[in-house]
Formats: sequence, structure tokens, C-alpha cells
Amino acid sequence: MTNANRNYPMDEWLRLYQCMWAARRLEEVATDLARRGEIYFHLGGDGHEATAALALALRPEDWLHPHYRDIALMLARGLPVAAFVHAWYATDLAATRGRDMPPFQCDPDLHLMPMPTLVGNNALHAVGVAAQVCHHPARPIVYCGIGDGGSQQGEFLEAIAEAVRSRLPVLFFVQDNRYALSTPTAGRTWYHRPDGPADEFYGLPIVRIPGPDVFEVARMCQELVSGMRADRQPRLAIFECPRL
Repeated sequence: MTNANRNYPMDEWLRLYQCMWAARRLEEVATDLARRGEIYFHLGGDGHEATAALALALRPEDWLHPHYRDIALMLARGLPVAAFVHAWYATDLAATRGRDMPPFQCDPDLHLMPMPTLVGNNALHAVGVAAQVCHHPARPIVYCGIGDGGSQQGEFLEAIAEAVRSRLPVLFFVQDNRYALSTPTAGRTWYHRPDGPADEFYGLPIVRIPGPDVFEVARMCQELVSGMRADRQPRLAIFECPRL
């Protein structure tokens, strides 16, 4: 463990590990149930467990518009494991009672905002929330998680442009596992240019976070969030987590 990560007590790291382990176990169980036909649908987030480290930098007053790959982050935020099981089976205790896809969670008490089926729309929602809370004395930030495929949608590009223009504290967090569902995305995104990887977009520097390294994820996320609380400006990060 590096000196930078000793800022968090060991019990925080243990809790983080529990959330990451639970997220992977949920993936395994859901995949098995879907193959057996016991649940009707599942979207995986395996390999993205280190997003949970972002929770170390967040406060209760922050707002999250997560992506369906953010299972570990939602668990670290406080969402119980049972919430995912209820969603799989569309029980009366599920957040949307079966009116949305099972991985799409929400919890107003935890400031987890609902996920739209058109995943790019969440970026516009996140920007709208940021416009309302940007002057709050607690200096909250808004997290916007999205996949590499969803980041190509026009709504996402519009959201970044508005966040830059209006100086809104949104953390745009693109989770790049090199696939949009089953379609390879390498070389087909706005952060892949003909002359190589882009280093900025709409004037925002692109921060590339090594997804497999949870300690580095924690360190870099802490820097991003701390900077946003100080200057109330948006940030753009690419969470690089290639499928194995």
C-alpha cells in the first residue's frame, strides 16, 4: 500500500474489498441464473469492481448517476445485496418493481439516481442535477458513469459541452472495457483519434485511470473529486478496464 492510500483506515479497505467481492459474486450468480432461464435478463459488470474505490472520495451529499457496470460502486455507496436479487426477480421490493432492466438500480436516500434504458441520457440528467446543486454550501459533486459504447451517444456529448460551458461539477466517468456489449470499440470513440489517443475533449483534460489497480483508482479519484470541490469544474476520466 502506497503512502497516498494510507489516508484511508484499514477497515475502509476491508469494506471496499467486501463490496468488490460481493459484486463479482453477484455477477457469477446472475449469469448462472440467466443461463438457466430463472431470470430474464442480465447485463454484466465483471472486471469493473475497482469503481468501488470512488466511494472513498464521496460524501453523502454527492449525487450519483451510475452505469449498470457500477455494481461494486453502488454496494460501496450502501445499496444492499438484496436490492439486486429483488431486481432480478422483479419483486415488489425491487426499486422499480420490474419496470426497468434488473441491473438498473436507484435509491433516493443514497442519492443514487434512476438509470435510463438509453444510457446516454443519464449524462443530461447528471448535468441538470449539477446545475441545481452547484452553489450548495456543502459543495457536492455529481458522478456520471457510462460505458465506452454509450459515450458515443449525442446526449453524452451534449452533456459534456453544457457542463464545460456552465462550469458544472460533473465527473464524467467512462468505463472502457473495449466493448459496447459485443461490439469492439477500439479506434471508434471520440478519445481515439487518427493520430493516437486524445488528451482532451471540449477543453477538458482526459484522465486515464488504470481499472485493475484499486489503490491507484482510489488515489486518482480522490484527486479528481478534491479538485472538483475546490474549483466547481467538470472532470473527464476514462476508466480503462479491458476484458480478460
